Amino acid sequence: MIKKLKPLLILLGAFAISYLLWLLGQVQPDPVEEAPAPDVIVEILTPKDFQIQISSNGTTKPLTQTVLTAEVGGEVIYRSKKFSEGSSVIEGEILAKIDDTDLQLQYKNALLQLANAEVQYSLQLAEAEVAKEAWDKIGDGVASDLTLKKPQLKQAEALLEVAKAQVSSAAKKLNKTEIIAPYAGRIQNVNIDLGTTIIPGQPVGAMYTSSEIEITLAVKDNDLQFLSIPMDGRKLNPSEQASVVIESFYKGKTQSWEGKLERVDGVIDPITRMINLIAVFKNDFIETDKPNLPIGLFVEAKIDGITLKNIFEIPINSISKDNEVYIVDKDNQLELRKLTVLKKYSEFVIIKDGLRAGERIVTSKLSTASNGIKVNPVYNK
Repeated sequence: MIKKLKPLLILLGAFAISYLLWLLGQVQPDPVEEAPAPDVIVEILTPKDFQIQISSNGTTKPLTQTVLTAEVGGEVIYRSKKFSEGSSVIEGEILAKIDDTDLQLQYKNALLQLANAEVQYSLQLAEAEVAKEAWDKIGDGVASDLTLKKPQLKQAEALLEVAKAQVSSAAKKLNKTEIIAPYAGRIQNVNIDLGTTIIPGQPVGAMYTSSEIEITLAVKDNDLQFLSIPMDGRKLNPSEQASVVIESFYKGKTQSWEGKLERVDGVIDPITRMINLIAVFKNDFIETDKPNLPIGLFVEAKIDGITLKNIFEIPINSISKDNEVYIVDKDNQLELRKLTVLKKYSEFVIIKDGLRAGERIVTSKLSTASNGIKVNPVYNK
């Protein structure tokens, strides 16, 4: 019986399997949903005018600094109380005096020598005139210079000129016994005191101008394109002088001063590729509302450069180290674009070419990105 049913069972099993496979073929797989476009933060580009500012730093120093020296020797018999370190002095102020006793003696001796020379010259002049008259009366032919006493007269004349020069020199030395401030400024150091004996040419102190302060500011040679100034080292005209603002922590708070760029060194350092700019700052003789700029102060400087027209300012985090940015096109797809950076600041860079007004630039960080990827732009508020 089983043998007779076996073929039938095999047919039924095959039919069941075929039906089951047919049913499975009717089941449709769930559709694979497309991944949503990633959000990116974008900013609409708007051109604007931008004034370049160049950063630098330096240390304040006096515009003029003078070592005061004694032109004559002797004992210091007077020293002004203002001839002290840090004191302010005015032009022509007497700082110290040197004993002039010996110089007075030298001056009087020179006057005596001058009087003797004048007498000798007068005698030789009279003798020369007598000799000439005698020759005119009894002489024959041309008289010699010696007969006419011309050499003696010439010698007396030379001695007279020497005596006059000695009087002038002695008078000049006598007038140099006072050490006088050559300009208004401040005393930097003093090397003498009452009773000190000094020799000619010995430094007695130093002073500097306090009304004008100078700062040397080193900038990159590439930044010179943003400064409309000549490179010949001459003092700039007022119309060419860029404004310079410096800041420093002084007297317990951050202070600022404004000055002008006066000249350019003109020599580029071959190693650092830096060039020195010299800025000058004015000081009032007496402090009023704000402190005067001291000597030796380290300062941070901002130099005003030219104003560029139609410049794009983009955040520093939107541009790669290779100066590439992503732009979102009209189809919301990414476009990689390489740019030429004019100048880079700490928070942004400025671009002149390669961008258009109204374009959307990606300002957010992208983990994976490439040309053509569709994104969902989110506008930066």
